[in-house]
Amino acid sequence: MDIPADLLPTAVLWAGGILWMLLFVPALVTAPWAKIRDSEAQHVFLGAVVVLCLLWVMRGGIREGLDLHLLGMTLLCLMFEWQFALLAASLIVAVSTWQGGYGWAAFGVNTVLMGALPILFTRVALYFSQRHLPHNYFIYVLVNAFLVGALSVLLVGLASAGLQHLAGVQPARNLVEFIMILPLLMFGEGFINGGTLALVVAYRPRWVATFHDRWYLRD
Repeated sequence: MDIPADLLPTAVLWAGGILWMLLFVPALVTAPWAKIRDSEAQHVFLGAVVVLCLLWVMRGGIREGLDLHLLGMTLLCLMFEWQFALLAASLIVAVSTWQGGYGWAAFGVNTVLMGALPILFTRVALYFSQRHLPHNYFIYVLVNAFLVGALSVLLVGLASAGLQHLAGVQPARNLVEFIMILPLLMFGEGFINGGTLALVVAYRPRWVATFHDRWYLRD
């Protein structure tokens, strides 16, 4: 889903960079840094970044700008909250840009599409889930991790295809083929997020910032 810089107009690249900065700076300012002061939290955070960097290497695609890979952004958001998730996403996209040669001019656009968009979607979905659904462990995993994770990769795919279509860089036929593959990716994305979060909550619930024992286990 990474879009090479040479496929997008300069105005879109600038807009993506500015939007990324408008999100990145508040994330830096409001991030609960006290939560990662101990070495264990730092190791978990950096370990998650490394694992997702490796996950993003495994990709396929049909055309330049229409590649496919798992994201894991829902897992990051649920484990570390949106601020640290966005910081991690920026690091992952930086590694992907360096390794894949997509061009640093597209860094902002790709971080907004593959990082900020699924992260904010996950956070909004969690907000509504906590207020309108029962506080239940299975709802937390199946809805907030599995279902939201699956929908997030669909949202990113549609947004990437729509942006390239509006920019006039992809014909409709290519986009239809790309969109038809997205449902296959949704199950994998949901499984990665839901399965991993279920294990982490079971064995190391203190690693998950959005999981509260008094809500999901004792309520």
